[in-house]
Amino acid sequence: MSFPQTRLTLIQRLAAGGSEEDWYQFVKDYRGPVCRFALRWGARDLDEAEELTARTFEILLANRLLTRWVAHRSAKLRSLFCRVVRNLLANRNRVLQGRQELAADLIRHFEQLGDARDEQVDAFYAAWVEDVVQQSVESLAADYYAQSKGVYVRVLYGRLCQRLTNAQAAEALALTPAMAEHYFRHARQQLAAKMEALVREQVGRYCGPQEAEEEFVQEWRQLGQHLADHGGVEQAVQRAYDLLDPVQVQRHQHQACLSRTVSRLTSILKRSSGLTDHGEST
Repeated sequence: MSFPQTRLTLIQRLAAGGSEEDWYQFVKDYRGPVCRFALRWGARDLDEAEELTARTFEILLANRLLTRWVAHRSAKLRSLFCRVVRNLLANRNRVLQGRQELAADLIRHFEQLGDARDEQVDAFYAAWVEDVVQQSVESLAADYYAQSKGVYVRVLYGRLCQRLTNAQAAEALALTPAMAEHYFRHARQQLAAKMEALVREQVGRYCGPQEAEEEFVQEWRQLGQHLADHGGVEQAVQRAYDLLDPVQVQRHQHQACLSRTVSRLTSILKRSSGLTDHGEST
């Protein structure tokens, strides 16, 4: 499916305007990768990355870029995200004039997006993988704590995020090495299952039911190859938490930022609807 290869379901509704629920789901799916990509490619800090992320979705909506993408699908969706973020980073020191030039540049060069596997596009896919990995770890942690098995999480976190050896993790948690290894293997297996379920769920939102299984198999295979080429799940977890650790994300109130982004998009939709109701062009 290739990050994921979006079929005309949710995207088609968004291209036609979309409901607030549609935009909420779209932002929820791609906000993490966009924010990570912005941090990797020039955002000064998480605050700026969050603002760049919100602006990215605003530009997609205000300039009807999803409508253009649906009509001229010469590039993958990640290429469109890359172009918008890169232009925002290039124009971040300009205010009104920069925004106007940005919109004009995006429309003027839209059909030149292409589908080349350049460094930035690969980096955006890597950001998506990191987001999938971190969401899976957080979901797994919630499950373990609900079962009073927090030690599994602490072993996993110690081994992957704190770079402890099995012996060091065992000593820190007052476990035998055999117990620590058992907990780690169990958590590692469950993490893979969580990732598979998350990818399958996201694929299902972006393609029809008849295509879902084939698309999932392709996406899961590509994700597996990416992990194999970049140090496996362990390295992916380390990269994900090195960039956005849980304390930092909590401090920035992830859910509140998501809601604010959707509210900004809803305001644009309402303004556009108001213009249309009065017979003016949007």
